Amino acid sequence: MKKFSFLVIAVLFAGKLLQAQSVDDGKKLLYYNRFNSSKQTFQKVLAGKPNDPAATYWLGQAYLRTDSVAQAKALYQKALSAGVNDPLLWVGMGHVELLEGKKNEAKQRFEAAITASTKKKKEDIEILNAIGRANADGGSTIGDPMYTIEKLKRAVVLMQDEKVKNPEVYLNLGINYLKAGGDKSGGDAYEAFGNALTADSKYALANFRLGKIFQSQNNKEKFEEYFNAAIAADPTYAPSYIELYTYYQNRDINKAREYLDKYIANSDKDCSTDFFYADYLFRSGKYQESIDKVKAMENSNCKDYIGIKLLYALDYDRLGDTTQAKSYITSYLNTAPPEKIQPDHYMFAAEVFKKSTGGEQTAIQYLQKALDFDTARKTRFVYMDTIASLYKKMGKMPERLEWLQKSYSTNPNPSNLDMYNIGDAAYNAGMLDLADTMFNKYKGVYPDQIYGYLGLSKSAIARDKDTTTGSAVPRVLEYINMLKKTDPVKYKGMIIQNYGYLVFVHANVQKNYEESIKDLEGILSVDPENTYAKGTIDQIKKVMNGPAKTPAKTPAKTPAKTPAKKPVGK
Repeated sequence: MKKFSFLVIAVLFAGKLLQAQSVDDGKKLLYYNRFNSSKQTFQKVLAGKPNDPAATYWLGQAYLRTDSVAQAKALYQKALSAGVNDPLLWVGMGHVELLEGKKNEAKQRFEAAITASTKKKKEDIEILNAIGRANADGGSTIGDPMYTIEKLKRAVVLMQDEKVKNPEVYLNLGINYLKAGGDKSGGDAYEAFGNALTADSKYALANFRLGKIFQSQNNKEKFEEYFNAAIAADPTYAPSYIELYTYYQNRDINKAREYLDKYIANSDKDCSTDFFYADYLFRSGKYQESIDKVKAMENSNCKDYIGIKLLYALDYDRLGDTTQAKSYITSYLNTAPPEKIQPDHYMFAAEVFKKSTGGEQTAIQYLQKALDFDTARKTRFVYMDTIASLYKKMGKMPERLEWLQKSYSTNPNPSNLDMYNIGDAAYNAGMLDLADTMFNKYKGVYPDQIYGYLGLSKSAIARDKDTTTGSAVPRVLEYINMLKKTDPVKYKGMIIQNYGYLVFVHANVQKNYEESIKDLEGILSVDPENTYAKGTIDQIKKVMNGPAKTPAKTPAKTPAKTPAKKPVGK
C-alpha cells in the first residue's frame, strides 16, 4: 500500500507539472531540489519565449545545481551571443567563471551587472542576491565571501528601505559568512539564517542550514531539532529527510527507512532516489540486491552517476571480494570530483587496502588524504592512530612512534591507552628515555594499573642487555609486587615468568644463590606445586652445600613483552 500511495502522489504531481509554465513554478521546484522537474519547467518557458532572460538564468542555475557546469556555460554563452544582454545573465556567466576558478573575470561581470541594473542610485536587490547565490555555491575555496558579504549587506538595507522580505538574501549571507571563516563566522551565519526565518517562518531551507551548522559540530540534539523544524515548516521539503536518513543509516535502519520513504515521496524519481534506495539495501545487509540495483542504474541514463562505483566497492567489500572492492574504490577516488569525495571515503579505501598483504602503504596514503580534508579533531585522532597501527604492522617502529606522537600532541584528553601506546612505540623504536617518560607518567596518573610498571620493567631489561649489572631487578620486582597486589590469580603466569627472569640473573649471572632461592619461593607463593621452582631450589641447595662449582644454567623464563590485555582506552 505504501509503494502504491507514493506512486499516486508522484503521478498527481507529474500531472501538475504539465501545467506549470512559469519561471516562479520552476524556481519553487528548484528550491525543493526537484531538479529534473525544474529543468523541464524552465525549458517549457523558453520554448515559448526563447529569449526570456529569467528563464535562461534559472535553467542555468538548475544545471549548476546538478553539477552540469558545461551545460550552464553553453546556455549562457548562447543567450549572450544572441544579444540577450541582461544583467542577470552576466551574473549567471560570472557564477560559471567562479566555478572555473576565474575569480577576477567573475567579479568584473558582477560589477557590470550592478552598474547596469542600478536605477535612481538604487542597486537591484535581485542582482545583488544573484551575486550572493553565485558566491555561496561550491566549496570554501570558491568565490569571494568578503566581497559578497558587503554586497548582501547592501541588499539587506535596500530590503528594509523598500519593506521587502526575501529570506534567500539572508540565506546567501549566512553561507558566505561560513565560507569567510574566522571566529565570528559561525555566529554571524547563525544570525543570518535566523533573520531568514524572521522574514519567512515557513522558509524550510533556513532551518535546514541551521541544522547543517550543528551537524558539522556533531551536535545531534540541535541538528535533529532544526532538520525536524524544517519538516514542520514544510513537510514536502525533501533535503531534511535525506540528512536524517544519512544519520540513521548506520544506527537504526528501520528509522532510516522511514526517512528514506518520505524523501522519495517528496523528490523527483531520478538517479539520486535510485542510488539512495540501493544504499538502503546495502545498509540493510542485502548486498547482492544492492549490487543488482546499481547494475540496473548502470543500464539506464544513470550509468554515470557519481556514487555507483563507491556503492559497488562497499557491497563487494561486505561480500568478501576484496579485489573488486579495491578496483571500484580506486576508480571512484580517481574519477569523482574532489568536492564530492568525503574523508570517510578515503578511510574506507584504507580499510580495504589494509586487508591485503602489501596494501599498507596505499592505505596510509589514503588516510593522509583523509587528514588533509577532515579538520574534526576527534576524527583526526582515528586517522593518525590507524596510520600508526599500519606502520606497526609493517615493522616500521620509528614511523609508528611519529604518528602516535602527532595524535597524542593534538589530543586534549589522552587516554590511558594513548599513554601506553606512546611508551610502547618508543620502547620498540629503541628510544628508551622517551619510553620511561611515558611509562612513569602512566604510573603517576594510573597508579593502580599494572601497565606503567610493566613498561618500566621492559625498558629496564632492554637497558641491561647482558644482565651483568642486574640493573633491571628493582623494576621487575616492582612490577611483580604490583601484579600480586592487583590479582595474583589472574596474573599468575606473568608473575612466574618475571620471577624466572630474576632467577636467571641471580643464579646464573650473579651467582647470588640466596636471592635466587627467594625468587623461586616467590613462584611457589602463587603456584605451590610448580615443578620448575621445586626442582631448581633443590638443585641450587645441592650446589650451595656441595663443592664449590658453577651450577648448570637453570632454565629461566623471561617476562612477557606485552600485557595479557592492553589498557582500556578510547
